[in-house]
Amino acid sequence: MDLMKKDSPNKYLMLTDVCGIVISFLITIWIRYGSLIGDHFGMDVYGTALVIIVSLYIVVYYLYDTYSKFFKRGFLEEMIAVIKVNVLLAVTITTVLFILQEGASYSRIFFLCFFLLNILITYIARQYLKVLLLAVYKKSTSSAKIMILTTVNQAKKLLRRLRSENNWEYQVVYLTILDADIIGEKIDGIEVKADVSCMYEIAKREALDGVFIHIPSDIPVDLDLEEIIMEFQEMGVTVDLSINTFGLQINEKIVREMGGYHVVTFSTKLFNEGQMVLKRIIDLIGGFIGCMITLLLMIFIAPAIMIESPGPIFFSQVRIGRNGRRFRIYKFRSMYMDAEIQKQKLLSLNEMNGLMFKMKDDPRVTKVGNFIRKTSLDEFPQFFNVLKGDMSLVGTRPPTEAEFIQYESRHKRRLTLKAGITGLWQVSGRNNITDFEDVVRLDLDYIDNWSFIMDVKILFKTIGVVLFRKGSR
Repeated sequence: MDLMKKDSPNKYLMLTDVCGIVISFLITIWIRYGSLIGDHFGMDVYGTALVIIVSLYIVVYYLYDTYSKFFKRGFLEEMIAVIKVNVLLAVTITTVLFILQEGASYSRIFFLCFFLLNILITYIARQYLKVLLLAVYKKSTSSAKIMILTTVNQAKKLLRRLRSENNWEYQVVYLTILDADIIGEKIDGIEVKADVSCMYEIAKREALDGVFIHIPSDIPVDLDLEEIIMEFQEMGVTVDLSINTFGLQINEKIVREMGGYHVVTFSTKLFNEGQMVLKRIIDLIGGFIGCMITLLLMIFIAPAIMIESPGPIFFSQVRIGRNGRRFRIYKFRSMYMDAEIQKQKLLSLNEMNGLMFKMKDDPRVTKVGNFIRKTSLDEFPQFFNVLKGDMSLVGTRPPTEAEFIQYESRHKRRLTLKAGITGLWQVSGRNNITDFEDVVRLDLDYIDNWSFIMDVKILFKTIGVVLFRKGSR
Protein backbone atom coordinates (compact mmCIF):
# COMPACT_ATOMS: atom_id res chain seq x y z
CA MET A 1 0.00 0.00 0.00
CA ASP A 2 1.28 3.44 -0.92
CA LEU A 3 1.72 5.81 1.99
CA MET A 4 2.10 9.56 1.58
CA LYS A 5 4.67 10.65 4.11
CA LYS A 6 5.62 14.23 4.86
CA ASP A 7 9.16 14.62 6.22
CA SER A 8 8.86 15.11 9.97
CA PRO A 9 10.58 18.12 11.58
CA ASN A 10 14.15 17.53 12.63
CA LYS A 11 14.10 16.07 16.14
CA TYR A 12 17.73 17.03 16.74
CA LEU A 13 16.78 20.64 16.07
CA MET A 14 13.88 20.47 18.52
CA LEU A 15 16.19 19.05 21.21
CA THR A 16 18.73 21.82 20.51
CA ASP A 17 16.06 24.52 20.81
CA VAL A 18 14.66 23.05 24.05
CA CYS A 19 18.16 22.98 25.58
CA GLY A 20 18.59 26.60 24.46
CA ILE A 21 15.33 27.57 26.18
CA VAL A 22 16.34 25.89 29.46
CA ILE A 23 19.83 27.45 29.44
CA SER A 24 18.44 30.91 28.57
CA PHE A 25 15.85 30.64 31.34
CA LEU A 26 18.42 29.61 33.95
CA ILE A 27 20.81 32.41 32.94
CA THR A 28 17.94 34.93 33.14
CA ILE A 29 17.08 33.66 36.63
CA TRP A 30 20.72 34.09 37.63
CA ILE A 31 20.88 37.63 36.14
CA ARG A 32 17.59 38.65 37.77
CA TYR A 33 18.11 37.09 41.20
CA GLY A 34 21.86 36.44 41.39
CA SER A 35 21.34 32.77 42.18
CA LEU A 36 19.73 29.61 40.84
CA ILE A 37 18.76 28.48 44.33
CA GLY A 38 16.04 30.07 46.36
CA ASP A 39 12.31 30.53 46.80
CA HIS A 40 12.04 32.47 43.54
CA PHE A 41 12.77 29.24 41.54
CA GLY A 42 12.18 25.79 42.99
CA MET A 43 8.54 24.80 42.54
CA ASP A 44 7.03 28.29 42.51
CA VAL A 45 5.80 30.45 39.61
CA TYR A 46 9.03 30.62 37.59
CA GLY A 47 9.51 26.86 37.69
CA THR A 48 5.97 26.53 36.37
CA ALA A 49 6.70 29.17 33.73
CA LEU A 50 9.63 27.14 32.36
CA VAL A 51 7.44 24.04 32.00
CA ILE A 52 4.78 26.12 30.21
CA ILE A 53 7.34 27.70 27.85
CA VAL A 54 8.88 24.33 26.88
CA SER A 55 5.41 22.80 26.37
CA LEU A 56 4.28 25.73 24.22
CA TYR A 57 7.49 25.60 22.21
CA ILE A 58 6.85 21.94 21.33
CA VAL A 59 3.34 22.89 20.15
CA VAL A 60 4.76 25.78 18.09
CA TYR A 61 7.44 23.45 16.74
CA TYR A 62 4.89 21.10 15.21
CA LEU A 63 2.44 23.77 14.03
CA TYR A 64 4.82 26.38 12.60
CA ASP A 65 7.34 24.93 10.14
CA THR A 66 10.67 26.75 10.14
CA TYR A 67 12.66 23.53 9.94
CA SER A 68 12.23 22.05 6.45
CA LYS A 69 14.86 24.38 4.91
CA PHE A 70 17.14 24.38 7.96
CA PHE A 71 20.30 23.30 6.13
CA LYS A 72 19.74 25.62 3.16
CA ARG A 73 19.35 28.82 5.20
CA GLY A 74 22.24 31.28 5.43
CA PHE A 75 23.30 33.18 8.56
CA LEU A 76 20.81 36.05 8.14
CA GLU A 77 17.94 33.76 7.14
CA GLU A 78 18.58 31.61 10.20
CA MET A 79 18.52 34.65 12.49
CA ILE A 80 15.18 35.71 10.99
CA ALA A 81 13.80 32.18 11.49
CA VAL A 82 14.92 32.16 15.16
CA ILE A 83 13.38 35.58 15.79
CA LYS A 84 10.08 34.45 14.22
CA VAL A 85 9.89 31.40 16.46
CA ASN A 86 10.65 33.42 19.59
CA VAL A 87 8.13 36.16 18.71
CA LEU A 88 5.48 33.52 18.11
CA LEU A 89 6.41 31.84 21.39
CA ALA A 90 6.25 35.18 23.25
CA VAL A 91 2.80 35.96 21.84
CA THR A 92 1.61 32.45 22.69
CA ILE A 93 2.77 32.50 26.32
CA THR A 94 1.40 36.03 26.81
CA THR A 95 -1.99 34.79 25.60
CA VAL A 96 -1.87 31.74 27.85
CA LEU A 97 -0.93 33.80 30.93
CA PHE A 98 -3.73 36.25 30.14
CA ILE A 99 -6.28 33.45 29.87
CA LEU A 100 -5.03 31.95 33.15
CA GLN A 101 -5.00 35.42 34.72
CA GLU A 102 -1.42 34.86 35.87
CA GLY A 103 0.22 37.77 34.04
CA ALA A 104 0.65 39.86 37.19
CA SER A 105 2.74 37.11 38.79
CA TYR A 106 5.62 37.55 36.34
CA SER A 107 8.11 40.30 35.58
CA ARG A 108 7.86 41.73 32.04
CA ILE A 109 11.55 42.68 32.22
CA PHE A 110 12.34 39.05 33.06
CA PHE A 111 10.58 37.73 29.96
CA LEU A 112 12.06 40.43 27.72
CA CYS A 113 15.55 39.47 28.93
CA PHE A 114 14.75 35.78 28.51
CA PHE A 115 13.57 36.04 24.89
CA LEU A 116 16.47 38.29 23.83
CA LEU A 117 18.93 35.87 25.42
CA ASN A 118 17.13 32.87 23.92
CA ILE A 119 17.37 34.34 20.41
CA LEU A 120 21.14 34.68 20.79
CA ILE A 121 21.73 31.25 22.37
CA THR A 122 19.38 29.40 20.00
CA TYR A 123 20.97 31.04 16.96
CA ILE A 124 24.50 30.06 18.06
CA ALA A 125 23.39 26.52 18.98
CA ARG A 126 21.73 26.03 15.58
CA GLN A 127 24.87 27.08 13.73
CA TYR A 128 26.92 24.58 15.73
CA LEU A 129 24.28 21.90 15.05
CA LYS A 130 24.63 22.44 11.30
CA VAL A 131 28.40 22.03 11.52
CA LEU A 132 28.08 18.94 13.73
CA LEU A 133 25.58 17.15 11.50
CA LEU A 134 27.07 18.11 8.13
CA ALA A 135 30.77 17.84 8.99
CA VAL A 136 30.78 15.07 11.60
CA TYR A 137 27.65 12.90 11.49
CA LYS A 138 27.38 12.77 7.71
CA LYS A 139 30.89 11.33 7.41
CA SER A 140 30.51 8.91 10.31
CA THR A 141 29.56 5.24 10.08
CA SER A 142 26.13 6.09 11.49
CA SER A 143 24.91 8.05 8.46
CA ALA A 144 23.11 6.22 5.65
CA LYS A 145 25.48 5.06 2.91
CA ILE A 146 23.87 5.61 -0.51
CA MET A 147 24.75 4.34 -3.99
CA ILE A 148 23.42 6.28 -6.98
CA LEU A 149 22.24 4.32 -10.00
CA THR A 150 22.07 6.64 -13.02
CA THR A 151 23.46 7.48 -16.47
CA VAL A 152 26.71 9.27 -17.30
CA ASN A 153 24.88 12.39 -18.53
CA GLN A 154 22.71 12.65 -15.41
CA ALA A 155 25.36 11.91 -12.77
CA LYS A 156 27.04 15.31 -12.38
CA LYS A 157 23.76 17.25 -12.36
CA LEU A 158 22.28 14.82 -9.84
CA LEU A 159 25.27 15.00 -7.46
CA ARG A 160 25.32 18.80 -7.49
CA ARG A 161 21.62 19.01 -6.76
CA LEU A 162 21.90 16.54 -3.90
CA ARG A 163 24.78 18.55 -2.40
CA SER A 164 22.85 21.79 -2.73
CA GLU A 165 20.23 20.33 -0.38
CA ASN A 166 22.89 19.89 2.36
CA ASN A 167 21.26 16.71 3.60
CA TRP A 168 23.11 15.40 6.68
CA GLU A 169 21.39 12.00 6.96
CA TYR A 170 23.11 10.23 4.08
CA GLN A 171 26.43 10.07 2.28
CA VAL A 172 26.88 9.11 -1.38
CA VAL A 173 29.62 6.46 -1.32
CA TYR A 174 29.81 5.46 -4.99
CA LEU A 175 28.12 5.54 -8.40
CA THR A 176 26.77 2.86 -10.71
CA ILE A 177 26.66 4.10 -14.31
CA LEU A 178 24.31 2.15 -16.55
CA ASP A 179 25.20 3.36 -20.04
CA ALA A 180 29.02 3.60 -19.99
CA ASP A 181 32.03 1.54 -18.94
CA ILE A 182 33.91 4.04 -16.77
CA ILE A 183 34.56 1.98 -13.63
CA GLY A 184 37.41 3.50 -11.63
CA GLU A 185 36.80 7.06 -12.81
CA LYS A 186 35.33 9.81 -10.64
CA ILE A 187 32.39 12.10 -11.37
CA ASP A 188 32.30 15.26 -9.28
CA GLY A 189 34.52 13.56 -6.69
CA ILE A 190 32.49 10.32 -6.38
CA GLU A 191 33.99 7.08 -7.69
CA VAL A 192 32.22 4.93 -10.28
CA LYS A 193 32.50 1.39 -8.90
CA ALA A 194 29.96 -0.54 -10.97
CA ASP A 195 28.02 -0.81 -14.20
CA VAL A 196 24.94 -2.82 -15.20
CA SER A 197 26.94 -6.05 -15.39
CA CYS A 198 28.39 -6.03 -11.86
CA MET A 199 26.17 -3.68 -9.81
CA TYR A 200 24.70 -6.46 -7.64
CA GLU A 201 28.05 -8.07 -6.89
CA ILE A 202 29.61 -4.72 -5.88
CA ALA A 203 26.56 -3.75 -3.78
CA LYS A 204 26.77 -7.08 -1.98
CA ARG A 205 30.35 -6.37 -0.87
CA GLU A 206 30.02 -2.65 -0.01
CA ALA A 207 28.70 -1.00 3.15
CA LEU A 208 25.38 0.09 1.66
CA ASP A 209 22.07 1.20 3.19
CA GLY A 210 20.25 2.56 0.17
CA VAL A 211 20.16 2.86 -3.61
CA PHE A 212 18.94 6.03 -5.29
CA ILE A 213 17.74 5.29 -8.85
CA HIS A 214 17.57 8.28 -11.16
CA ILE A 215 17.37 7.40 -14.85
CA PRO A 216 15.76 9.12 -17.86
CA SER A 217 12.83 7.49 -19.64
CA ASP A 218 14.82 7.22 -22.89
CA ILE A 219 17.78 5.29 -21.45
CA PRO A 220 19.30 3.10 -24.19
CA VAL A 221 19.92 0.17 -21.80
CA ASP A 222 17.14 -2.40 -21.50
CA LEU A 223 16.24 -2.49 -17.78
CA ASP A 224 13.65 -4.29 -15.71
CA LEU A 225 13.04 -1.82 -12.87
CA GLU A 226 10.97 -4.23 -10.85
CA GLU A 227 13.73 -6.84 -11.03
CA ILE A 228 16.34 -4.27 -9.96
CA ILE A 229 14.24 -3.16 -6.98
CA MET A 230 13.52 -6.73 -5.91
CA GLU A 231 17.21 -7.71 -6.19
CA PHE A 232 18.33 -4.85 -3.92
CA GLN A 233 15.45 -5.49 -1.52
CA GLU A 234 16.59 -9.09 -1.22
CA MET A 235 19.90 -7.74 0.13
CA GLY A 236 17.99 -5.64 2.68
CA VAL A 237 18.93 -2.41 0.86
CA THR A 238 16.32 0.38 0.71
CA VAL A 239 15.56 1.63 -2.81
CA ASP A 240 14.58 5.23 -3.67
CA LEU A 241 13.17 5.65 -7.18
CA SER A 242 12.94 9.20 -8.56
CA ILE A 243 10.92 8.35 -11.67
CA ASN A 244 7.41 7.08 -12.40
CA THR A 245 6.92 3.59 -10.91
CA PHE A 246 5.14 2.22 -13.98
CA GLY A 247 2.65 0.37 -11.81
CA LEU A 248 5.23 -1.74 -9.97
CA GLN A 249 3.44 -4.23 -7.71
CA ILE A 250 5.83 -4.07 -4.75
CA ASN A 251 4.79 -3.76 -1.11
CA GLU A 252 6.31 -1.54 1.61
CA LYS A 253 6.72 1.69 -0.34
CA ILE A 254 6.30 5.34 0.63
CA VAL A 255 6.41 8.63 -1.25
CA ARG A 256 8.84 11.22 0.13
CA GLU A 257 11.36 13.90 -0.83
CA MET A 258 15.06 13.14 -1.09
CA GLY A 259 17.68 15.69 -2.04
CA GLY A 260 15.17 17.87 -3.89
CA TYR A 261 13.73 14.91 -5.84
CA HIS A 262 10.37 13.24 -5.26
CA VAL A 263 11.04 9.54 -4.84
CA VAL A 264 9.21 6.32 -4.13
CA THR A 265 11.00 4.33 -1.43
CA PHE A 266 10.93 0.52 -1.53
CA SER A 267 12.03 -1.64 1.37
CA THR A 268 11.34 -5.10 2.76
CA LYS A 269 10.93 -3.48 6.16
CA LEU A 270 10.30 0.17 7.09
CA PHE A 271 11.34 0.64 10.73
CA ASN A 272 9.55 2.98 13.13
CA GLU A 273 11.90 5.90 13.81
CA GLY A 274 10.71 6.42 17.38
CA GLN A 275 11.29 2.79 18.32
CA MET A 276 14.74 2.83 16.72
CA VAL A 277 15.68 5.88 18.83
CA LEU A 278 14.42 4.06 21.94
CA LYS A 279 16.48 1.00 20.93
CA ARG A 280 19.62 3.17 20.77
CA ILE A 281 18.88 4.76 24.16
CA ILE A 282 18.58 1.31 25.74
CA ASP A 283 21.82 0.30 23.99
CA LEU A 284 23.63 3.28 25.51
CA ILE A 285 22.33 2.53 29.01
CA GLY A 286 22.99 -1.21 28.72
CA GLY A 287 26.34 -0.63 27.04
CA PHE A 288 27.53 1.64 29.85
CA ILE A 289 26.45 -0.81 32.58
CA GLY A 290 27.99 -3.71 30.64
CA CYS A 291 31.30 -1.87 30.27
CA MET A 292 31.46 -1.30 34.02
CA ILE A 293 30.85 -5.01 34.65
CA THR A 294 33.49 -5.90 32.03
CA LEU A 295 36.12 -3.83 33.84
CA LEU A 296 35.33 -5.68 37.08
CA LEU A 297 35.48 -9.08 35.35
CA MET A 298 38.91 -8.21 33.93
CA ILE A 299 40.36 -8.30 37.44
CA PHE A 300 39.70 -12.06 37.60
CA ILE A 301 39.64 -13.17 33.95
CA ALA A 302 42.76 -11.37 32.67
CA PRO A 303 45.29 -13.14 34.96
CA ALA A 304 43.70 -16.54 34.27
CA ILE A 305 43.95 -16.05 30.50
CA MET A 306 47.59 -14.91 30.63
CA ILE A 307 48.73 -17.70 32.98
CA GLU A 308 47.36 -20.49 30.79
CA SER A 309 48.15 -18.91 27.40
CA PRO A 310 50.50 -15.90 27.43
CA GLY A 311 49.36 -13.19 25.05
CA PRO A 312 46.67 -10.53 24.69
CA ILE A 313 43.70 -10.55 27.05
CA PHE A 314 41.29 -9.57 24.30
CA PHE A 315 40.54 -11.24 21.00
CA SER A 316 39.95 -8.72 18.22
CA GLN A 317 38.61 -9.46 14.76
CA VAL A 318 37.08 -7.55 11.85
CA ARG A 319 33.40 -8.40 11.52
CA ILE A 320 30.65 -7.26 9.17
CA GLY A 321 27.91 -5.13 10.70
CA ARG A 322 24.85 -3.26 9.50
CA ASN A 323 24.52 -3.35 5.72
CA GLY A 324 28.16 -4.32 5.20
CA ARG A 325 29.95 -1.91 7.57
CA ARG A 326 33.28 -3.24 8.82
CA PHE A 327 34.06 -2.97 12.51
CA ARG A 328 36.40 -4.60 14.99
CA ILE A 329 34.69 -6.84 17.54
CA TYR A 330 36.18 -7.52 21.00
CA LYS A 331 35.96 -10.58 23.23
CA PHE A 332 37.96 -12.05 26.09
CA ARG A 333 40.42 -14.39 24.38
CA SER A 334 39.29 -18.00 24.77
CA MET A 335 41.69 -19.70 22.32
CA TYR A 336 45.39 -20.28 21.94
CA MET A 337 47.37 -17.68 20.00
CA ASP A 338 47.63 -19.79 16.82
CA ALA A 339 43.87 -20.45 16.63
CA GLU A 340 43.37 -18.92 13.17
CA ILE A 341 46.22 -20.98 11.71
CA GLN A 342 44.88 -24.17 13.30
CA LYS A 343 41.38 -23.45 11.95
CA GLN A 344 42.50 -24.27 8.40
CA LYS A 345 43.40 -27.79 9.54
CA LEU A 346 40.01 -28.27 11.22
CA LEU A 347 37.68 -27.10 8.43
CA SER A 348 36.90 -30.71 7.48
CA LEU A 349 35.48 -31.23 11.00
CA ASN A 350 33.04 -28.31 10.76
CA GLU A 351 29.65 -29.28 12.23
CA MET A 352 27.79 -26.48 10.44
CA ASN A 353 26.38 -26.78 6.94
CA GLY A 354 27.09 -23.55 5.10
CA LEU A 355 28.95 -20.31 5.77
CA MET A 356 29.80 -20.73 9.47
CA PHE A 357 32.34 -22.74 11.47
CA LYS A 358 31.42 -24.53 14.68
CA MET A 359 33.04 -27.56 16.28
CA LYS A 360 32.36 -29.45 19.51
CA ASP A 361 35.44 -29.90 21.72
CA ASP A 362 37.44 -27.46 19.60
CA PRO A 363 41.14 -28.15 20.47
CA ARG A 364 41.97 -24.46 19.95
CA VAL A 365 39.95 -23.47 23.05
CA THR A 366 41.86 -23.17 26.35
CA LYS A 367 40.55 -24.44 29.68
CA VAL A 368 39.84 -20.89 30.82
CA GLY A 369 38.30 -20.22 27.42
CA ASN A 370 36.01 -23.23 27.76
CA PHE A 371 34.72 -21.87 31.10
CA ILE A 372 34.15 -18.28 29.95
CA ARG A 373 32.43 -19.54 26.78
CA LYS A 374 30.03 -21.79 28.67
CA THR A 375 29.19 -18.91 31.00
CA SER A 376 29.18 -16.38 28.09
CA LEU A 377 31.69 -14.23 29.99
CA ASP A 378 33.84 -14.00 26.86
CA GLU A 379 31.12 -11.84 25.23
CA PHE A 380 31.27 -8.99 27.77
CA PRO A 381 33.87 -6.81 25.96
CA GLN A 382 31.30 -6.46 23.17
CA PHE A 383 29.53 -3.94 25.39
CA PHE A 384 32.25 -1.52 24.26
CA ASN A 385 31.11 -2.20 20.68
CA VAL A 386 27.54 -1.42 21.77
CA LEU A 387 28.55 1.84 23.44
CA LYS A 388 30.52 2.84 20.35
CA GLY A 389 27.53 2.13 18.09
CA ASP A 390 28.94 -0.75 16.03
CA MET A 391 26.62 -3.25 17.70
CA SER A 392 23.34 -3.39 19.60
CA LEU A 393 22.33 -5.34 22.70
CA VAL A 394 19.96 -7.36 20.50
CA GLY A 395 20.52 -8.04 16.83
CA THR A 396 21.90 -10.60 14.39
CA ARG A 397 25.20 -12.48 14.47
CA PRO A 398 28.02 -10.49 12.78
CA PRO A 399 29.81 -12.68 10.19
CA THR A 400 33.54 -12.69 9.59
CA GLU A 401 34.91 -11.23 6.36
CA ALA A 402 35.71 -14.75 5.12
CA GLU A 403 32.06 -15.74 5.60
CA PHE A 404 30.71 -12.49 4.17
CA ILE A 405 32.54 -12.70 0.83
CA GLN A 406 30.79 -16.04 0.21
CA TYR A 407 27.31 -14.60 0.79
CA GLU A 408 24.64 -14.72 -1.85
CA SER A 409 22.57 -11.54 -2.31
CA ARG A 410 19.70 -12.88 -0.20
CA HIS A 411 22.08 -13.53 2.72
CA LYS A 412 23.05 -9.85 3.02
CA ARG A 413 19.52 -8.93 4.12
CA ARG A 414 20.28 -10.50 7.51
CA LEU A 415 22.58 -7.49 8.07
CA THR A 416 19.76 -4.91 7.75
CA LEU A 417 19.93 -4.19 11.50
CA LYS A 418 23.00 -3.82 13.69
CA ALA A 419 24.70 -6.96 14.90
CA GLY A 420 23.81 -7.88 18.47
CA ILE A 421 25.47 -9.39 21.53
CA THR A 422 22.39 -11.59 21.69
CA GLY A 423 19.55 -12.30 19.30
CA LEU A 424 16.79 -14.65 18.25
CA TRP A 425 19.31 -17.27 17.11
CA GLN A 426 21.13 -17.22 20.44
CA VAL A 427 17.94 -17.87 22.46
CA SER A 428 16.49 -20.47 20.05
CA GLY A 429 18.73 -23.42 20.85
CA ARG A 430 21.82 -22.29 18.94
CA ASN A 431 23.85 -25.32 20.05
CA ASN A 432 21.39 -27.54 18.20
CA ILE A 433 21.47 -25.53 14.96
CA THR A 434 23.78 -27.09 12.39
CA ASP A 435 22.65 -25.38 9.19
CA PHE A 436 23.59 -21.82 8.25
CA GLU A 437 20.28 -21.41 6.42
CA ASP A 438 18.48 -21.93 9.75
CA VAL A 439 20.54 -19.07 11.20
CA VAL A 440 19.56 -16.89 8.24
CA ARG A 441 15.91 -17.84 8.68
CA LEU A 442 15.93 -16.86 12.35
CA ASP A 443 17.76 -13.58 11.66
CA LEU A 444 15.28 -12.63 8.91
CA ASP A 445 12.40 -13.57 11.18
CA TYR A 446 13.84 -11.18 13.77
CA ILE A 447 14.25 -8.37 11.21
CA ASP A 448 10.83 -8.80 9.58
CA ASN A 449 9.00 -8.87 12.92
CA TRP A 450 11.23 -6.50 14.88
CA SER A 451 9.79 -4.32 17.60
CA PHE A 452 11.12 -2.82 20.81
CA ILE A 453 9.02 -5.30 22.82
CA MET A 454 10.64 -8.16 20.90
CA ASP A 455 14.08 -6.91 21.98
CA VAL A 456 12.96 -6.82 25.61
CA LYS A 457 11.69 -10.41 25.39
CA ILE A 458 14.96 -11.62 23.86
CA LEU A 459 17.00 -9.86 26.57
CA PHE A 460 15.03 -11.64 29.31
CA LYS A 461 15.34 -14.98 27.48
CA THR A 462 19.10 -14.39 27.18
CA ILE A 463 19.40 -14.05 30.96
CA GLY A 464 17.71 -17.45 31.32
CA VAL A 465 19.97 -19.03 28.70
CA VAL A 466 23.11 -17.75 30.46
CA LEU A 467 21.94 -18.71 33.96
CA PHE A 468 21.10 -22.28 32.89
CA ARG A 469 24.48 -22.67 31.15
CA LYS A 470 23.11 -22.90 27.62
CA GLY A 471 25.67 -20.47 26.24
CA SER A 472 27.91 -20.93 23.22
CA ARG A 473 30.47 -23.61 23.00
